[in-house]
Amino acid sequence: MRRSYKGIRFRLGLAKILFIALVAIVGGRAIHLQIWQGESFKRLGERQHLKEWIVLPKRGAVFDRAGEPLAVSLESQSVYARPHRIQDAIGISRSLAQILSLDLNEVRQKLQAAKPFVWIKRQVSPAEADRIQALNLEGVGMFYEPNRYYPQGQLAGQVIGFVNRDSVGLEGLELQYNDYIRGEAGSSLIERDALGRRVLVQGVEGLQIPPGGDIHLTLDSSIQHLAEKELEATITKYRAKAGVAIVVEPFTGEVLALANFPSFNPNNFSQETAQQRRNRAVTDGFEPGSTFKTVLAAAALEEGVVGKEDLFYCEMGKYAYAGKIIHDTHPYGWLPFSKILQVSSNIGFTKVAEKLKKERYFKYIEKFGFGQITGIDLPGEVPGLLRKPETWSAVDLATHAFGQGISTTPMQLAMAYAAVANGGFLMKPYVVRRVLSPKGEVLVENQPHVVRRVISEKTARMLASMLTEVTNAGGTGTMASVEGFEVAGKTGTAQKADLAHGGYAAGKRVGSFVGFVPAEDPRLVVLVLVDEPEVNVYGGVVAAPVFRNIARGALRHLAVAPQQADALPSPVAQAGIPIRPPPKKENNDAFGAGSNSVPDFVGLSLREAVKKARSMNVNVQMHGNGYVIKQAPAPGGRWNEAGVLVLNLQG
Repeated sequence: MRRSYKGIRFRLGLAKILFIALVAIVGGRAIHLQIWQGESFKRLGERQHLKEWIVLPKRGAVFDRAGEPLAVSLESQSVYARPHRIQDAIGISRSLAQILSLDLNEVRQKLQAAKPFVWIKRQVSPAEADRIQALNLEGVGMFYEPNRYYPQGQLAGQVIGFVNRDSVGLEGLELQYNDYIRGEAGSSLIERDALGRRVLVQGVEGLQIPPGGDIHLTLDSSIQHLAEKELEATITKYRAKAGVAIVVEPFTGEVLALANFPSFNPNNFSQETAQQRRNRAVTDGFEPGSTFKTVLAAAALEEGVVGKEDLFYCEMGKYAYAGKIIHDTHPYGWLPFSKILQVSSNIGFTKVAEKLKKERYFKYIEKFGFGQITGIDLPGEVPGLLRKPETWSAVDLATHAFGQGISTTPMQLAMAYAAVANGGFLMKPYVVRRVLSPKGEVLVENQPHVVRRVISEKTARMLASMLTEVTNAGGTGTMASVEGFEVAGKTGTAQKADLAHGGYAAGKRVGSFVGFVPAEDPRLVVLVLVDEPEVNVYGGVVAAPVFRNIARGALRHLAVAPQQADALPSPVAQAGIPIRPPPKKENNDAFGAGSNSVPDFVGLSLREAVKKARSMNVNVQMHGNGYVIKQAPAPGGRWNEAGVLVLNLQG
């Protein structure tokens, strides 16, 4: 039967319409995907097939003032895995755990994780990398990363700080100057196949990432090493909690050494405690005690309310003031002002403060920089605690006169003494001289900066001469004297506040000494602070000898000629550290005029000194009570003809 022509045309027309509609739908969908959703699908495809390859920069180095490296960046390999490519997770876990000294279960969990990429261990040793490479494991690879290394170990650890695994500074100078020394990270795109394998690298192989800038410090590694060793030795000897030692150039504000104990090794920062990492020189406040009397002395001399020889009656050791009793360690009658400073009379300084008045005294406390940060280029600095004079109670004038009721940082106190040493100028301290780019361009440069004039040069010179009497016979700081040089300085023994119960903690003290040398032409300001010593608490006993040893060694290292012709410096080690002669052996059978050397009694209590003298059969004469602060003949010296050891005790 023949189909009608009309029916055929109808079906053809319907097919044509359907075809056109289909083409329109497909075309519309294609236009929608290409035009309207093209960018989103493009980004989705890039996420699936392209990966940004981050290349970390090589961090700049840190050098001391002589060019010795204190922090450098090395390249080390990190081990990673792609779990979906690993066939024998248990066997590979066992091999990796054994080579990398890792926990087997942790490694197995990583290899069996539902992740495309996991780190096994970051920054492995060269030996570990070689052993991993030799295994040629499918799904396990290695990637080069910058590794921060501190070749001097714990030397100046709290100053330098440390970085994390991604080369970001976390503490110390590494944090303070991170933007300059980290450099800019680079990146390129990597195309991956369906299995995640890298098939095309756009620019990675030839990508050159410039390193960060290099830091050049004011620190002297030799003086820093000396300060750390001397501080550690005395804290161990007196069973103290912690300590700080600072060495500053008074005319520039350059910090030559900044030592903290407990020490801190940035190579093992993850294993160190926050207490070890803390830079106590700028982050911790303490009551300065008698070292603060120098500030009152400077203010009183500058204002002309007292003269060097003005007499004050020291009430024979007890003075009623504002409903309280002010005590002196020893009873004194009439004393000139210079002698009051020499023997550190609390009563004498209370009477000087009465003449000065609290408003003028407060003005000089502020001028010396207390209650405000010094501006040193280290993170975490605190301003201390200084209350306005209108909030002072009746007794606060007296307590502030001898360094109680005020909180200062070790760095603030060191810079206050630097102002006396340099003729009256408060300087801004700094530890970084300059930061240089890889091309040698100066990115940052610190210059000596005068904050303000605090006192006149005349007052500074007069006060310096008074401070030299503190370290001479009759003063509290005789153990700080340095052979061949005049030393100007002040001892301090401060009570520690009881933060839990208020008032002061029983038996807890901070012993300190701060001064400068040579007194007439200062080259160094040295501060030593010993926190909570147990064997002896007096600054003149626990801190003054550390000052002496640091100052003596630093002067030799800097080739400063002694002021006395017969006091010649000893030989110096190649590293710049003074070579100490070996101690002479003590003769325990008999000590007298014919013995080779004199034993060391300094720092012993009266009971301990008597016990030691009896055990060694030594003839001794004792003057005073408390602890031995001086002996004659000196330790290690020759006996006198009488064969008698004279011990002076204090406290």
